Amino acid sequence: MRDLVALSTLPAIWGELGLDGIVDSLASVILSMLDLDLAYVRLSDSADAAIDAIDAVRSKRQDAASLFLPAARCALDSLSSPSAAHAPATIPHPEGGQPLRVSVVRFGIGRDIGAMVVGSQRPDFPSEHERLLLGVAANQAAVVLQRRLAEQALVRSKSRFLDLAEAAPALLWVTEPDGTCSFLSRGWYEFTGQGDEEGLGFGWLTAIHPEDRQGASQAFLEANEQKKEYSLEHRLLHADGSYRWVIDMGRPRFSPAGDFRGFVGNVLDISDRKQAEQALRETQEALSAMFEALPVGVAVVDQQGKFLLSNQEMHRYLPTAILPSLDDARHDRWRAFDADGSPYAREDFPGARALRGERVVPGIEMLYTNDDGADVWTQVAAVPLAGSDGAPRGQVVVATNIDAFKRTEAALRQSEARQGALLDEVTRSNKNLSEFLAVLAHELRNPLAPIVTGLEVMRMRPDSRETVSSVRGIIERQAKQLSHLIDDLLDIARVTNGKVDIKREAVDLKSIVSNAVETSLPLIEKGRHTFSLKLDDVPLPVNADPARIAQVIGNLLTNAAKYTPPGGSIELLVRQDGGQAVISIGDSGVGIPRESLDTVFDMFSQVGRNMQHAQGGLGIGLSLVRQLVSLHGGTVAASSEGVGKGSTFVVRLPLELAGADRPGAARTDGTAPVPGNIFRILVADDNVDAATTLASLLEMYGHELRIAHDGQEALQVAAQFQPEVLFLDIGMPGMTGYEVARRIRTIPGLERSAIAAVSGWGAKEDLARSNEAGFDMHFTKPVAPGRVGDFLGSLQQGKGTPQDA
Repeated sequence: MRDLVALSTLPAIWGELGLDGIVDSLASVILSMLDLDLAYVRLSDSADAAIDAIDAVRSKRQDAASLFLPAARCALDSLSSPSAAHAPATIPHPEGGQPLRVSVVRFGIGRDIGAMVVGSQRPDFPSEHERLLLGVAANQAAVVLQRRLAEQALVRSKSRFLDLAEAAPALLWVTEPDGTCSFLSRGWYEFTGQGDEEGLGFGWLTAIHPEDRQGASQAFLEANEQKKEYSLEHRLLHADGSYRWVIDMGRPRFSPAGDFRGFVGNVLDISDRKQAEQALRETQEALSAMFEALPVGVAVVDQQGKFLLSNQEMHRYLPTAILPSLDDARHDRWRAFDADGSPYAREDFPGARALRGERVVPGIEMLYTNDDGADVWTQVAAVPLAGSDGAPRGQVVVATNIDAFKRTEAALRQSEARQGALLDEVTRSNKNLSEFLAVLAHELRNPLAPIVTGLEVMRMRPDSRETVSSVRGIIERQAKQLSHLIDDLLDIARVTNGKVDIKREAVDLKSIVSNAVETSLPLIEKGRHTFSLKLDDVPLPVNADPARIAQVIGNLLTNAAKYTPPGGSIELLVRQDGGQAVISIGDSGVGIPRESLDTVFDMFSQVGRNMQHAQGGLGIGLSLVRQLVSLHGGTVAASSEGVGKGSTFVVRLPLELAGADRPGAARTDGTAPVPGNIFRILVADDNVDAATTLASLLEMYGHELRIAHDGQEALQVAAQFQPEVLFLDIGMPGMTGYEVARRIRTIPGLERSAIAAVSGWGAKEDLARSNEAGFDMHFTKPVAPGRVGDFLGSLQQGKGTPQDA
């Protein structure tokens, strides 16, 4: 018992000793306590290559200890297998050759870190008591030695981290759980000029620009409290006394047990990038000023026909900011004629031809009808713009008001005496216009390629100072900037630096669908697609941001419309599946190759680009869909049977079934209110898709629907169906909506039915004409579901009697 007590005190004795001292002490204690002839201890941790083997040998005769070392090592090697542990063996005594019984005892916790070889000439060695003491000694040694080894490994690890941090070119920092800074790399002190340890604690805040200091402190402390990633751009004091723009980024660190340990992060100098952004802004302002100073209407248009940049003069002609050839509502305000008087088709308009890569210079004379009905002569020219790869990126369109010239030309034909002078003026005007267009096209087209390429490189490598500096140099050498700046602005509007604001509220998912469908209907109708909408009968309550979910549905519907050939089909299905709401959007479009299904949601992924179906854009729409759905705790998946076989996108969102019965839970601001009454409604429109989609939206609210596609059919259906509310397209062939409305009033039983006009025209005179024809309401296409709901809700409780609309 005394020996056991003595062994239990060994950790206290070894407290101040190093590894060598502990090994020596263990050999001496065992030799003395058990009256051994040999005690050999070897420390060798195979898991830590930084630790050299340490051994110590002791014998009864100190001058003979070195003689035992080779025999002890040999015995250790021969008894190295686990099955031989503690098994006695015999070796010759190095002095007299007598047999010496030896035993090997390994020690370590979880793994072997060393062994003891003990020997004695006693024939019964080792006895059970001796085995017990050897085991206790081994355990004591294992506890102390492994703790000491772990401490040394920690010191080496910390030393390696400090060496790496000090050598790193970035400004590295580490904070503790309370937010105080505990480490700053040499790069920080060299950059800021702060003294040693001056930036520790919260001293780093003194190096931040006074105007940015409070915001930086608040942003970091909030991230520290929430244990979330931290990123902020601010100005930081430089050693030369100036302030430079930096981006400060940090991530929380946790122990293996999950305990919060603080943050680790770095600071990058982004001053060159900021200067480049400022140069871009100044260039854009200069371009805008130049555009507004021009005496003609000028617009830069993307490959989808939408304006990227235009002046007020062009906005007067095209307030919808889209090429007339692609604007279903306003294209007939523009007319052009061949020499024989034949009207131009829409696909022959200058903008449409430039989209196909054709230069339309000096342009085409076109008549434009103002809102007041007056015709104005213009000359419209268009020049395509190409990227560095030669692919079309858009065009420049110029509209010149030549109304005075054309009227002068008409007067010229009536006065032969003045004809020669006026013809000279025409020649000079055309020459000046041609020269102006050539110079304008040259100035706008030349910088497009380097700007597009350079900014794309800068976007991909924002943290490379050399790249950003090189791109900035290119931009500063350019006199005109345009195309990529607009693309950047569009990107920022869609992704907002990767931060999406989610404003959740209790809402019925079905009420969100109408807004999404409304947004996508023009593109669906433009593609002449058949659209089908199916909604579950039961409410689908979700806790979501209505605008973001509508954006998700709208993006998927837009993709379906863009990548489905004209005349295809698109189906939107909304249903409940257990505790989830399922939104399924399927189409008969170009499909998705099997190898692309896994990457279709990746940022900048565009399957259509590799299938000769590219539709423009940067390929972030589906990535944004996935981010928004994920932020709502949902999932989105894509499936397709292959190229040409269509595709299906399925969004799943968690239902809030517990709050389904709460008052107002199924209503979202901005959606169509559900009328209190259920009406019999007739929709008449020669556009089959337009009639079907409007009818589908009305059926969402429980109304009974009939559809007609011309005036005569509408009268026949109305006489049989006796509708209480009618939506009539004004421009139906054969019999206009005006005539149908007049005849409806003469059908028995329909005298007091509510009749709404549906038209692409919405000027004051159009509304007045609808009122004269007996319409109770006039809707301008595309029909907004919210206005339809308000109209139906305005009908009195006695069905069929409209209020003042």
